[in-house]
Amino acid sequence: MSSTKPLLAFYGATGGSTLAALVPALKAGYDCTALVRTPSKLTTLLLEKNVPQSAIDAHLHITQGDVLSVDAVKGPLTFNGRTADTIFSGVGVRVFMQRSPQVTICTDAITNIFTALRELKPSVKPLFVALTSTGLTRPGEPRDLPWLMMPLYHYALANPHADKMRMEKAIEEEAARGEEAVIKGFVMPRPSLLTDGKALGAEKVRVGDERKPAVGYTISRDDVGGWMFENLVEGAAERWVGKKVTLTY
Repeated sequence: MSSTKPLLAFYGATGGSTLAALVPALKAGYDCTALVRTPSKLTTLLLEKNVPQSAIDAHLHITQGDVLSVDAVKGPLTFNGRTADTIFSGVGVRVFMQRSPQVTICTDAITNIFTALRELKPSVKPLFVALTSTGLTRPGEPRDLPWLMMPLYHYALANPHADKMRMEKAIEEEAARGEEAVIKGFVMPRPSLLTDGKALGAEKVRVGDERKPAVGYTISRDDVGGWMFENLVEGAAERWVGKKVTLTY
């Protein structure tokens, strides 16, 4: 018997925020797919997050591969004759307190996902959710960073953020293709500096958008993933479509 719940596809599923959205989805009985290089790493992380093995076996389909391969990227987009209703991309790189080298992984991943969708031609276009970041404001958009965070973002995070800016532009350009677009719309969560701390809960998360951002210093990956699940899977996702949603404490 096929599920009446949306099919959710995850890229970058072993990353903190994306993993934190996948965990409650599996526990709630959503069919999920994921592309990972090492499937055992993902299943271990899920078990550590108290996802029952029975839920993993019943509701998770893992494709082993890399987002740099279009053929591998196609794997999570279909499952049991269904195509993904919502795609989550949390692909990125971990950065440290020194200037990061040039990176293109976010843009490359998005390009390959869109290419895969164009080749698969799904009958129902998916909602596309891409994790990005604060500190990427464009001319005319209000500041979404505290002044004290600007040196960190403009030095250590400059190259990863340039990649995310290219990614955002590619998503907006795809959505603007209208009937020819391979997605029905997008949501781009822009969390402030991510931490590995415990979730503080939805009541502690401040939410804004590119027109009126919530400005803060940090937020845990678990709270970002929790917000995505609660608002973009179980909630009224259409409220957020077309927005860059700032998330912070």
